[in-house]
Amino acid sequence: MTYCLSLVCREGLIFLSDSRTSAGVDNINVRPKMRIYTDPGHRVLCLMSSGNLSLTQSVIALIEDDGMRAKSNPELPHLLNQPTMFETARYVGAKIRKVAEMDRAALERDGFSFNSNFILGGQIEGQPPQIHHVYPQGNTLQATAETPFLQIGEYKYGKPILDRGFKYETRLSDAVKFAMLSMEGTVKSNVSVGPPFDLFAYEADSLEAKHQRRFEDRDPYFSEIQRKWGEGIVRLVEEMPGIEFSSTST
Repeated sequence: MTYCLSLVCREGLIFLSDSRTSAGVDNINVRPKMRIYTDPGHRVLCLMSSGNLSLTQSVIALIEDDGMRAKSNPELPHLLNQPTMFETARYVGAKIRKVAEMDRAALERDGFSFNSNFILGGQIEGQPPQIHHVYPQGNTLQATAETPFLQIGEYKYGKPILDRGFKYETRLSDAVKFAMLSMEGTVKSNVSVGPPFDLFAYEADSLEAKHQRRFEDRDPYFSEIQRKWGEGIVRLVEEMPGIEFSSTST
């Protein structure tokens, strides 16, 4: 399985993904699910994927093939020359539909669904930072100040902490903590999601990919997050008022 999430706040964007792929309990592999593309000083993009690995790799291959061809002919459409973030997300959607044209019929004939989801986010010079969910059909959904996060993959365990605490006005440094706690909750409850984790914190208007980190298994920071969060929850439960049961007479 997979868990990828992205948060948008006034100070920037957070992207976090796990790297575990599995086809049963005895076939665990590691594949990065986050890619960062930059045109320094002009745009920074982050692309994360979930779903059928062969399909997501095919989409990435089509995107990067366009990028290679654009080196000799910059006028060709490619990921880093779309005029807006929305049109960049639609460009990714077009590549998903292209892969669907090639592979959907064969997959569905053998009982497999066409499952390929992406989160695309970043900033283009002169425009605000944005994050978009690109669906298997190629259509997109943009996060807003009212709904400031997007998730793909095994998202149900990591959603409650975001629903309760993360807001558009959250500081970027605290948004990193919310993302890590969201991932921690998912890892705790689903063994198919696991390290290494890739984190990218983007500062609004910097147009640089400066803050990146990979968390390997037993990373000290992530272990400390797990320990303090677990102890904190127990402490909060102990501080909650007890229930008074009414007595009944017979």
